[in-house]
Amino acid sequence: MEKGLLKCPFCGGEDIKIIDRIDVSDGMHTLYHAKCSGCGASTDEQKSQFDAIMAWNRRV
Repeated sequence: MEKGLLKCPFCGGEDIKIIDRIDVSDGMHTLYHAKCSGCGASTDEQKSQFDAIMAWNRRV
C-alpha cells in the first residue's frame, strides 16, 4: 500500500496504488486515481496525487 492510503473500504485489501496517466485531451496534464488491486475499486481521476489520496481516504 502506498504511503497515506487507507485499506480498501470494500474488500479490506491493502494493495492500493496511485495510478497516473497523461490526459489525452491536451497531452499536457497528468491525472491520478487510487485503485485497489484486490477488488478493482477506484476513485475518479484527480489533478494531483494528493487529491487522489484524499479522495480514496474519504470513501466509506
